Amino acid sequence: MRTLITYFSKTGRTKKAAEQIAEIINCEELYEIKTEKVYPKNYFMTLIAARREFSNNEQPALISEPIKNFDEYERILIGFPVWFWTCPMAILSFLKTYDFSGKSIYPFCTSGSTGCERAKITIEKNCAGKVFDGIKANKIDREKILDWLK
Repeated sequence: MRTLITYFSKTGRTKKAAEQIAEIINCEELYEIKTEKVYPKNYFMTLIAARREFSNNEQPALISEPIKNFDEYERILIGFPVWFWTCPMAILSFLKTYDFSGKSIYPFCTSGSTGCERAKITIEKNCAGKVFDGIKANKIDREKILDWLK
């Protein structure tokens, strides 16, 4: 099954998780979701910016290069930090960029406390693919990752 690992990472923590997952499943195809908007370095200022996006249903513009041959991928892993118990609005921008029909979507997140439960619901509402349960990827465990993707 051809797999693509995508991620949005503000601090580098989610990027690191994506790279570790890629190593475990032997996937060389990583794609960073980049926004035109630059989020503040300060955590609390980022929360204010994120709250404004959620309140206004503002989906930031993406500046990432288009994914080549997106149709060839069957399984898409989508990583993100949890903001307000769900995925950042940048993930919704990404989901609206491509047709996920017929694809298997596996969310993974990094978070101080919350898991991917609410994000799964948000992703399901915003793409046509089959969304599987997500995992919290703060600490990567090889067996946990392999079991998650069965």
